Amino acid sequence: MAEKQKTNALLKSITVFLSGLVVMAFGIALAIKVDIGVAPGSVIAYSASKLLPLSVGVLSSMFHILCLLIQLLLTRRITVKLLLQFPLAYVFGFLLDFFLGLMTFELPGMAYRVILLILALPVFSLGIRAIVGSGFLILPTDGLAQTMGEKLNLPMSKGKLLFDVIATAIGVVMMLIFTGNAFLTVNIGTVICAIGTGPFIGLFTKLFPFLGVKPT
Repeated sequence: MAEKQKTNALLKSITVFLSGLVVMAFGIALAIKVDIGVAPGSVIAYSASKLLPLSVGVLSSMFHILCLLIQLLLTRRITVKLLLQFPLAYVFGFLLDFFLGLMTFELPGMAYRVILLILALPVFSLGIRAIVGSGFLILPTDGLAQTMGEKLNLPMSKGKLLFDVIATAIGVVMMLIFTGNAFLTVNIGTVICAIGTGPFIGLFTKLFPFLGVKPT
């Protein structure tokens, strides 16, 4: 009986995780499509896509792999969950490109873009909540933020903030050096995402407690 309960809990955890991954990828793809700035964690891949003949999804996968390698250097230990993040990086990149490929619509003006971004924000926030609540895996970017916090004796929230600030700064510098426009990919949308994601995750935590499924 105990083994059956453990198996069922694990299956629920994986289901919540995969559902969250799809929802989050869709929300991030929508934010990218709006093109008025993306969430801090996506800034580097999005900025690189403006400079290189590669898709956002491919560059996102590459960035996630880089985050994993940095984690390995910082922790000097290999775990099963860390290894599972490698294929996860490619799956996430594939989902981004898949959803972006479906979004062929055009946006006529700034007002529509802001409205669509505000709609995208709770979508990817819900995905993040599901992923974290599943207790199964986290994305490499979040894993690196967590590791940075641990190394600097910071709580996870401040480790995440530090990671976001560094990622955003790198994106700004990339655009300034190669295009002369520092805020080509960091814009009002980045601010909206940075401010709004946390509150939405908190809201969904209260509204959908079942997303807190964890294997026992």
